[in-house]
Amino acid sequence: MATKTAPTPPSTDRAGATRRQILDVAARAFAEHGYRGISLNDIVRDSGLTKGAFYFHFPSKEAIALAVFRDKQESWVGQTMSAVMQRPRAIDQLEAMLDVGCDIHEKDASARVVGRLCIELASDPELTSRMTPHLTTWFDITEQLIRRAQKEGDVRSDIDPRMAAETIVAAFMGIEHVSEAMSGFTDFRRRIDGLRTFAFAALKAKR
Repeated sequence: MATKTAPTPPSTDRAGATRRQILDVAARAFAEHGYRGISLNDIVRDSGLTKGAFYFHFPSKEAIALAVFRDKQESWVGQTMSAVMQRPRAIDQLEAMLDVGCDIHEKDASARVVGRLCIELASDPELTSRMTPHLTTWFDITEQLIRRAQKEGDVRSDIDPRMAAETIVAAFMGIEHVSEAMSGFTDFRRRIDGLRTFAFAALKAKR
């Protein structure tokens, strides 16, 4: 009796798996070395793929960097919104955003790639317009939550939601770089807790 063999996966599945492999390898490389600190040949080598297979998906270092950036950004937003939706009040959802940021950094060493690439690629005038949506996405999400928290009576009505949102996001990104430089991210959650204390003391309405 002939034995049955597993069906060959569709080529699209193999292509998707290869693309995923490249994104993961490149994310770790850029997170550790930065965009300018590693060559495309280094990433190709670390991927274990032939140059032909690699270049089929990403023809340049710029292309793979932008793809990594988008991939991590989408993942981060997805995880954040999933956590946010589990809490009923906007003020608690703001706290959830900070908690998710800490969780991501602790579980995924390549998460820092978002901040690194945002700064490095934004210094290139031709790429700046492709990096700014990263910031405006987080500004918009945070601003919407602050506005809702004002309507729910948990945040002071005299606070400018956009200014507060941009300040919190900028502080979060600044803490990323300070924590990386000072401790290799081992004190990241402690520093974010400090941001939480100061930010919410300024935001919360008096009862």
